Amino acid sequence: MVGDRISLYVVGRLRGVTRARLADALARAGGRLAHRPSARVTHVALGHGSAAVCLGGGVAIRLPDGLPSEVAMLSESTAKRLLGLGSPLPVYERQLSRADLARAARLDPDMVRALELYDVLDGEGDRFGFADLRTAREVRRLLDRGLTLAETIEAAQVLSRHGRSLSDTSLADAPWGEILQEMAGRLARLDGQFLLPLEETFSSADTLFAEAESCERAGDLTAAERLYERAIAADRADPVIPFNLGNVLHALGRPQEAASAYLRAIDRDPAFAEAWVNLAGLHEASAKGREAEQCLSRAVEARPDYADALYSLACLLMRQDRHPEALPVWERYLKLELAASEVEEARRRRWLCRVEMAGRPFAADDVEKDPGDSA
Repeated sequence: MVGDRISLYVVGRLRGVTRARLADALARAGGRLAHRPSARVTHVALGHGSAAVCLGGGVAIRLPDGLPSEVAMLSESTAKRLLGLGSPLPVYERQLSRADLARAARLDPDMVRALELYDVLDGEGDRFGFADLRTAREVRRLLDRGLTLAETIEAAQVLSRHGRSLSDTSLADAPWGEILQEMAGRLARLDGQFLLPLEETFSSADTLFAEAESCERAGDLTAAERLYERAIAADRADPVIPFNLGNVLHALGRPQEAASAYLRAIDRDPAFAEAWVNLAGLHEASAKGREAEQCLSRAVEARPDYADALYSLACLLMRQDRHPEALPVWERYLKLELAASEVEEARRRRWLCRVEMAGRPFAADDVEKDPGDSA
């Protein structure tokens, strides 16, 4: 999935990846992120939370209007993997063909395709393993009990985030429509939390996240904060949720709470460079230069080509008059794909580092003398 003609549209969201990082990864692969359905879209990635919308109560995937009829579809995990943003495909022996799997589990081809596109099955090409067969048979059992395919897929995804699968968990459907698991003779939510007496309400993390984002865009930050907190409780793994909460808290003028939210995101994903950069900004605003530098260094360590982190680190070092240390950071920054204005500014700052290191006054025409990247 690389090339100048690649245009990717995401239905829902890709967990653990901000849209900014996704757009950057696509650009580096020679493609672009489409913000709305159109005839120019070549690939569609199905976010895990989109099953209810794309499947409804059926088995065939329905994409948003406006997309080409022959558009290529990718699962969330496949899209991340192709862009270098996700884990590799699990390695195990795959001996079953797609037809063998469908026949043995009594599933029609559309169901098998949907299970692949929502990462319930880990097929490679047309081959599947016996673990996939056990999962597919459990899907068949749940469908026979009256659950929809979308509900079954959503349950499988929640279990996966907590290290379990459909094949090793006994599920039950509650009278109010929620899918639960049976643990030690009691009913519990899919994340392992036992139900409280008379508890009958439930909202998925994806639903809460979407509502929170909508409130954030509309400027209702108080409602966004409340919804992000609920989403964090519903999904204990996704780092983007506490990251977004940190942004909301920062906008509300509560930097200490924002810092705590960014740390929650980092605790979930220590390589979440965006959270390290935002946390560095909070530290620097509090005159904690050493802590800010440590955060920016962690961001660069996690993503060596992250332009924002390199730029912020170089600027911080210059403000501390540490020009010999800032210079190689500017050199690294200038090797990235940058806009012309960004290149011009970085070259000016790089030359200023050289001037300061040479111990002479900085003249207005020093930028004109910058020998450029060959120096």
